[in-house]
Amino acid sequence: MSSLREHPAVAHPVCLTVRAAPGRLRIVPIWQALGHCAARARLSRVHCNGKQHFDELVVTFDAVSPAELNEALLRLNAQTWVITAAIRA
Repeated sequence: MSSLREHPAVAHPVCLTVRAAPGRLRIVPIWQALGHCAARARLSRVHCNGKQHFDELVVTFDAVSPAELNEALLRLNAQTWVITAAIRA
């Protein structure tokens, strides 16, 4: 039997979502904006929503706090091609 100390609690994943107009989502600048946090991304997915007219990239992190992503969030929201960028913890 193992103790609780041997298995630290798994942190809740943090997701960064970036939305842009159809055809305007720029993947490389998003990853560049993530800086050092990009290396800790666990999963990413791109979704094109034709009904609501946006494309989005969602990046999921396991070992990143929302505060660490704040700088990237500010950089992304300053871009003219970004409709919205948000963090969900």
